[in-house]
Amino acid sequence: MKQGTQHLGMGARIGIGFVVVLALMVVLSAIGLRYVTEANQRLKDIAQINNVKTELATEMHSALRERALSMHTLPILADPFDKDAEIQRFNAQGTVYIRARDRLEHMPLSPEENEILSRILELTREAQPEVQAVVDMSTFIDDQTAIFDQIRSVAMPRQRAIAEQVSALLDLQRQQTATAVHNAETSYGRVRNLMLGLGTAALLIGILIAGFVSRRATHQARQLAAQAMYDPLTGLANRSLLHDRLEHEIERSKRAYTSFGVVLMDLDRFKEVNDTLGHEVGDKLLREVGRRFKEAVRAEDTVARLGGDEYVVLVHDLDREGIPAIANKLLAALDKPFHWQNQSIDLGASLGVSLYPSQCRDASELLRCADIAMYVAKRAGKGYAVYAPDQVHTNRHDLSLKSELRAAIQADQLCLYYQPQIDHHNQRVIGVEALVRWNHPQRGFLAPDQFIPLAEDAGLIGPLTHWVLRAALTQLVTLQRQGHVLTMAVNLSARNLHDMELPASISALLAEHGIAPQNLILEITESAVMANPSDGLAILTELDRMGVTLAIDDFGTGYSSLAYLKGLPVDELKIDKSFVKDMAENENDAVIVRSTIDLAHNLGLKVTAEGVETQDAWYILDMLGCDCSQGYFMGRPMPVEKLEAWLRESTWSNVPTVALSAP
Repeated sequence: MKQGTQHLGMGARIGIGFVVVLALMVVLSAIGLRYVTEANQRLKDIAQINNVKTELATEMHSALRERALSMHTLPILADPFDKDAEIQRFNAQGTVYIRARDRLEHMPLSPEENEILSRILELTREAQPEVQAVVDMSTFIDDQTAIFDQIRSVAMPRQRAIAEQVSALLDLQRQQTATAVHNAETSYGRVRNLMLGLGTAALLIGILIAGFVSRRATHQARQLAAQAMYDPLTGLANRSLLHDRLEHEIERSKRAYTSFGVVLMDLDRFKEVNDTLGHEVGDKLLREVGRRFKEAVRAEDTVARLGGDEYVVLVHDLDREGIPAIANKLLAALDKPFHWQNQSIDLGASLGVSLYPSQCRDASELLRCADIAMYVAKRAGKGYAVYAPDQVHTNRHDLSLKSELRAAIQADQLCLYYQPQIDHHNQRVIGVEALVRWNHPQRGFLAPDQFIPLAEDAGLIGPLTHWVLRAALTQLVTLQRQGHVLTMAVNLSARNLHDMELPASISALLAEHGIAPQNLILEITESAVMANPSDGLAILTELDRMGVTLAIDDFGTGYSSLAYLKGLPVDELKIDKSFVKDMAENENDAVIVRSTIDLAHNLGLKVTAEGVETQDAWYILDMLGCDCSQGYFMGRPMPVEKLEAWLRESTWSNVPTVALSAP
């Protein structure tokens, strides 16, 4: 009885002990679950807060970049309304920057974030007067060189310093997110191990409880990790995940000796859609754009959204030859219109491409180079551009010179030089060729080959040609009133032969100045005609019908066939100076010149030789039957004041026989 009581007491104690252990297990499980829940909530809060911080910092970075672009654009704009609109965009981006920074300052911040924000605030205060000075100079001062010097030497370094701090803030937030995820995963591991140990001690019940807690913790960790690594709007990789995958791809490329590319895309016209239809529609468009981009690339490629309307694609195994295909495929993904409430919305994109390892060596540099190339594409109006090391310097130089050329044309700041053309039959001047020059206040005297290509790239060749024609015809009227019977020759660009309105424009100028069409000679090169034969032939035919004299310039240096030349409505050939200058010493050049003169005469064309620099060259051309010559021997290109004096004093302007010496 006593033993039974003892066993009963022992069983009771075991039962009590089991109950105590079980209760302790339950308590510990509750504590563990509570700990996991609190850790989950903390990590979720961190992830959400850091997502907001990253979005705000990205807005600040985008606003700084847009303001920098506006600062470079303001000096270029001549139209006051365009300038006012650009200033409003500049100020609006400043408001976006300040609003994002203020919101960021009122969020929970770490000491490191506070320190960076303090530096940003200090740099902003220092930069504001300098940036405002650029805007004021662009509004009230026409000296673009001084404005660009102010931008380059003062405003942009300060803006760049602020942008670097914002980039540091983004890097810090990415590190904090990664640290929080790592700490949470470590905590989950500890809880999991504790639960498994207690479960082993408490047999099946503990194991079940520990397994439950472990699975729940792992699931929530994955969810929160996904929130920290993916864009919540589109579900695409965010900046943090893209950076990690770039680092992994760089390591893989090093091992496998392969290359890959980064394509950075900025949507065109998205801001107008967002402002007009609202952010809800804008968000839907961003999601649809992300979906189309994912469909356009391979499964192993990564599509990421950096924020706003910027996307990035990491393209595996990409080299320079493969760039056009992937770029056109991404652009084609936006060709199909987007639809919202029976309304069609057209979006485009500008793409910049950078390559590893031929162009860039790390993840940040890849993104920076792609960003530079993207703005090159945007400014050039092209779909995409590939990064080149000289793009930063070249684009700044060309942008500055193009804007200055536009202003020079509008302000009538160019000038014409004139070179006499001498008739071999009566040895007198019968015409002049107008040659455009630009006496740049800072860059000095610029020849046509230094700014004509820029005019063609910037779409200024039409206004420039119109200016030259008007100025040349105005001077021809003046010369005619002084009693000189002359023709006026003007060069045309290959781009002019794309302008179907050119004949009507020339006809209007001739009528305005009262000039007979045959007194205007338009010179075109062989290559210019061959570059656009259908439109070029139509334009030349119309000019010929009007009675304008047409000449093939630099004959012999192009690639046109004689059969095609026979079909052109031209009246004159001009032999290139490269054949003329060495005729006396080079028998082959003399043969080419003689053959060209015979060919032209057989086709019923007049022949003018360029580059006549010696008396011997004049004599040879005269013996070969050349109709007309121009060159330094008779007269160099000269401004109008010297031309008028030359026409009064030179023996070439007299009808009687000329003594053959340099006038």
